[in-house]
Amino acid sequence: MSFRAARLGLGEWLIGIGSLALLIDLFAVAWFSYKPQYHATAVMLGQRVSANGWQTFDVVGPLTLVVCVAGIAIGLLAATRRSPALPVAITTLLAPVSLALIVVLAIRVLLDQPSVHLLQAGRGNVIEARPGAYVALALSIGIFAGIYLSLRRESVAAEDSPAVIETLSIDGPRTPAAP
Repeated sequence: MSFRAARLGLGEWLIGIGSLALLIDLFAVAWFSYKPQYHATAVMLGQRVSANGWQTFDVVGPLTLVVCVAGIAIGLLAATRRSPALPVAITTLLAPVSLALIVVLAIRVLLDQPSVHLLQAGRGNVIEARPGAYVALALSIGIFAGIYLSLRRESVAAEDSPAVIETLSIDGPRTPAAP
């Protein structure tokens, strides 16, 4: 089981690199934050000024983590296995989960951002989406595109295919019929 980058197609590269980047984005980049004019109020109330994807949502964080871990596993398995069976099986299982992640992120980032309303002041929403949330949505779409491309190409690398394929003769040795 040696690592060979030649075994990876475009789909596997998209899945692996996209998953690694999404994992970094999930934990290291702010997805939502208070608007700048409310930073002092947030600190005074004991709130974090910004939050990454893991800290922000109860459902999206674990779902994103599952997609990232499975995507990295697909990249590693595709590069280390001669047969595409295991990576293809995991890719097939990851496809609906990845699609669900895209839908949930699109709803949460584009349509229904987390909000804190200052009702007494009548100022409306004080939380805004940061670039990390949009990057996460773009990366999840890229991972799904990689899944699609990977499942379209199910083949064995030329150096991993057998040189000679064993064949069996259908007309094997005949035995006389019993009387």
